[in-house]
Amino acid sequence: MDRAEALDLSAIAEVIETAHSSGAVGYTFSTHPLNLQILKALRERALGRPFYLYPILPYAQAYVRLANEKGTRGLVEDIFSKLPVAAKAKLMIDGGFSALKQDVLGIFKTYIDIELGAYIRAKPKSAVVNTVLLHEVVTDLCLGLSDSRLFETFVKHIRENYQATPGFVTYNLPTLVRFLKESGLDLGVAIMAPFNSIGYQMSPSRESCEACLSDLRETKIIAMSMLAGGFLSLRDAISYLSGLPSLAVIAAGVSSKEHARETFSQLRKMTQKGNQSRLGG
Repeated sequence: MDRAEALDLSAIAEVIETAHSSGAVGYTFSTHPLNLQILKALRERALGRPFYLYPILPYAQAYVRLANEKGTRGLVEDIFSKLPVAAKAKLMIDGGFSALKQDVLGIFKTYIDIELGAYIRAKPKSAVVNTVLLHEVVTDLCLGLSDSRLFETFVKHIRENYQATPGFVTYNLPTLVRFLKESGLDLGVAIMAPFNSIGYQMSPSRESCEACLSDLRETKIIAMSMLAGGFLSLRDAISYLSGLPSLAVIAAGVSSKEHARETFSQLRKMTQKGNQSRLGG
């Protein structure tokens, strides 16, 4: 890592630290290699109170690019080379048996272990993996295929092996909720979905997404896209979110220390009124 990269990581870590001190209780991130370095940079900082992590996997773009560059075998070798010896031995056994049996769901579980392992090893001591989220590309694809097996496998594996809440990112909350109910699947999971006053990314409509909230008392709802891609002001976004029931977490992106202070100070005031319980970074 050169000096410029180190400075960038330090600056990003400072923004996250500022967000944390301003009221954010966690960090939501994709399993992009940069976020692995950010977690390592955060280890050098005293975050104080517990810091909750909400990883979203897989980072699909990276695997597509590596597969194009190195082929499927090269992709597997690249991932495998980054694992510690003990993890390699376990995955060779578990993943090997799954491959021999052509067990797609077994291979999926092995993949989860590979993907999460590096981030768990890199996290600060005060950080806790609170919720593990399945990327919307996979979630919504499985919805389209009406296949509940991957959902069941993901939920069970995350709960049993990571003692964390399993969750799903989706851009179609009503369809996901309906599918979970019709399939008899557990609703005691987390769901991250867009919520904003203009219905940006809220499919099929803002009204239908809002209507879902009243039936999801046991589900941890994580609101994202609250600024509608920058169209809404923070004041307008908070005004809208404060009127919604059942939101457990609000995920907000920030770009500077000043932005972090303003965003999470305002969101903290909103949570103190008794509506939302947690703020995500």
